[in-house]
Amino acid sequence: MVRIISFRSKSTEKIFRIFHLHKVNEPDATLPGVSIIKPIMGTDENLEINLTSFFTAEYHQFELIFCFHSPEDVAVPVVKALIERYPDVDSTICFQEHEIGFNPKINNMNPGYLVAKYPLIMISDSTIFMRPDGILDLAKRIMSHEKLGLITQIPYCMDRVGKANCFEQVFFGTSHSKIYLAGNFLGFNCPTGMSSIFKKAALEECGGMAAFKDYMAEDYFLGKNLAARGYKSGISNQPALQNSAATTFTSFANRVGRWAKLRIAMMPQVILVEPLQDCFPAGIIMAFSVYYLFDFNIPMTIFLNFLFWIFLDYMIMRVMQNGPLTMSLIQFIGFWFLREFSSPVIFIKALMEPSVRWRNNIFNVKWGGKIRDRISC
Repeated sequence: MVRIISFRSKSTEKIFRIFHLHKVNEPDATLPGVSIIKPIMGTDENLEINLTSFFTAEYHQFELIFCFHSPEDVAVPVVKALIERYPDVDSTICFQEHEIGFNPKINNMNPGYLVAKYPLIMISDSTIFMRPDGILDLAKRIMSHEKLGLITQIPYCMDRVGKANCFEQVFFGTSHSKIYLAGNFLGFNCPTGMSSIFKKAALEECGGMAAFKDYMAEDYFLGKNLAARGYKSGISNQPALQNSAATTFTSFANRVGRWAKLRIAMMPQVILVEPLQDCFPAGIIMAFSVYYLFDFNIPMTIFLNFLFWIFLDYMIMRVMQNGPLTMSLIQFIGFWFLREFSSPVIFIKALMEPSVRWRNNIFNVKWGGKIRDRISC
């Protein structure tokens, strides 16, 4: 897949979209039912739009399970109103009765998991907008092979106005998507908890959802445990369309920084290699290597690497977008530079402040990924 991306013309880009990303699926009533767990905390201006996209999904058998920490959550009335609007959709609301571990998302979802009645379990964050055939695509992908235990949608973003939202879209459409495409091609474990589907029987072999109650990045360890039992992971034909309320540069940096802290805690070796994956560090290393081997001009090598890198990033984002971008080429280049130069700053900050702040809690995570303690704030 990475090789296809690396040497793609407009025609091969179109072929890639047709045969993998954005592939159109025909309905298949032989596929098993899907239990969709929606962990929700709080509301924003896009919550109703995102949830409605699931109520109107085109799949023959599914249930929606909405999980809340408390009946007082401000999003409960939004969900109840949608349940009344779509009475033919099998829907349930679950409330957390007690904590089973440190991970608040697992605490939230576990009651819903225990009442789920279908053999396929989908976890979908409240910020995800689902295309009409999105559930069908996930179900068809995971049932295409008996050893597939987990299918993930590549994180991307809905088109939204605002500079910070465009910057977020460039990040997920270039740097982030490359990780998932390359990881899938090479067989690495790189699931995402924001939108994925798995076989319930496979997860039960791992001890059920409660087995991950003390891990901060439960999606990564779920994939790791499935792989240890011989199951394979894959990516969906459709991206996960994040559609949260307006993003700010600060909130985006905090979010990406939180993920960096988790990667450092789970896989300490990334401290040495992750800073080298961006364009300019990699280009400098390559330039000196080429100069040593072939006596080729260093500045020219760096410049050619930059042109090649940004061209590929633009093509990958076009693939993720499935058409023209909503921003101009000049805007894309500006956001691309901002992404490249902000990445090392965010990574260094993550090294210096290893505690993870998520919602109203601060977590201290041990090397290996387990939560050591949690502090409410």
